[in-house]
Amino acid sequence: MVPSPAEALPAEKPVGFVQATKDFFGNALNTVKGKDLSTLVEEFSSEMTLVAEGLSEDQAKLHELCQSVAAQQTVDREELDQTIRQVSQTVANANERIGALETGVLKLQKTVEQIEKKAEEKKKNKMETLSGVIRQLTVLVGVAGGAWIIVTILKLIGG
Repeated sequence: MVPSPAEALPAEKPVGFVQATKDFFGNALNTVKGKDLSTLVEEFSSEMTLVAEGLSEDQAKLHELCQSVAAQQTVDREELDQTIRQVSQTVANANERIGALETGVLKLQKTVEQIEKKAEEKKKNKMETLSGVIRQLTVLVGVAGGAWIIVTILKLIGG
């Protein structure tokens, strides 16, 4: 009959966790037939060595992968920094060009205003000149009409 873990530990004295675990495994090992403790320890040690070697290889691969990722991050960061500098320079150039265009637009607006002002002055001068010509023509027509009336009256009287 296999003793239970509770039977393996004496109930009277309190035992620490490590001692209780040793006792439990000791009783469990006693129940294994045909194998002595040194053989079991040797098998356990060889299996644990195999597991530890596998873990070591996995850790080495992870370490290499980590270094590879870190190197790639450095390269990516440098490329990103370079791209940011290029975009920044492009934006600065665009801002300069926008400033130059705004200045050009302001100059054009002033020029258009001056041209419009000159055109209005010319139109006003033409209107004044036209008014003067019309007055002069009116006076000439009045003189010619008066002369015609006087000639007609003289022909009727002298007639």
